[in-house]
Amino acid sequence: MQTIQQLEVVRNKPRRYPRVRIPMPFSCSLSSLTTRWWFRKPVRDVGLVYDLSLHGVCVSTDAAIKPGDQVSITLRLTKGTPPTEVAVAIVCWTNRPFYGFAFRTLSESSLRQLTEYMNASGITKE
Repeated sequence: MQTIQQLEVVRNKPRRYPRVRIPMPFSCSLSSLTTRWWFRKPVRDVGLVYDLSLHGVCVSTDAAIKPGDQVSITLRLTKGTPPTEVAVAIVCWTNRPFYGFAFRTLSESSLRQLTEYMNASGITKE
């Protein structure tokens, strides 16, 4: 009889980058950067943001995307401010309907908006 040793799972490991858990998920729009046909218009989908960091975001969406796909994301962080644009984000993981995106191209102004949003009072960092 073979004995199977289980690897010890480390729980509560600190995150590489602090994230903000969103108490009231807000909407975002996703646009695929990988088009299969040159004449096809970019597809825009919507999603809900559940947590956010300076390096990525967790979104629930019905978009037809898979790990490795590149998308642009528009986040409406607060009312009265211009939307935050993430020019390039890569789908890192999926647990449908949730997707994890890593930011690859982010402007200075978008980074500043994200930093201000994360530092706002009343939002807990994990």
